[in-house]
Amino acid sequence: MESKAIPAKLTNSAIEIRLLTDADAADWWQLRHVALETEPHSFVETPEEHLAKSVESTQDYFRSFNAGNFIVGAFDRRELAGMAGFYRQKHAKFQHKGHIWGVYVRGESRRKGIARQMLQEIVRRAGMSPGIEQITLTVAATQAAARELYLSLGFTTYGVEPRSLKIDGEHVDDELMVLFLNSK
Repeated sequence: MESKAIPAKLTNSAIEIRLLTDADAADWWQLRHVALETEPHSFVETPEEHLAKSVESTQDYFRSFNAGNFIVGAFDRRELAGMAGFYRQKHAKFQHKGHIWGVYVRGESRRKGIARQMLQEIVRRAGMSPGIEQITLTVAATQAAARELYLSLGFTTYGVEPRSLKIDGEHVDDELMVLFLNSK
């Protein structure tokens, strides 16, 4: 459930950034499939694994969202053009951490600042959640533009997981990044 103190959307020219709801599940499901097909090095899930999930189960998943588990969507001329997820760690000793996942912007909507806007909205929302001190993310070593974006937003590298993914016999390293929200 969304807090009433937090605006539901952020608009910048023709781009609308807002939380996705179960009404957006079909559009997200389709965009996720496109992302998995076009950027296999950027995601753990395969297109085949995604296709095994129904739109209905995706709607149920979206209904479970709360302030610590959500997906932000970017709408370019009212079409879902980008997505980025966030979840807060569940275990008590990890409650100070959140994680960004599934960042993707359609090719034709890139170079408009959409990914930056989505990530800034996630960081803003996470920063308003009591107790969140840091946000982590993982970026494939092959994704230089994404890495540069994350660095420009203040994320720093704290490690590399060698051979994290194996895609068609090829290994891909993952860079582990963190953004500290306060100095504690």
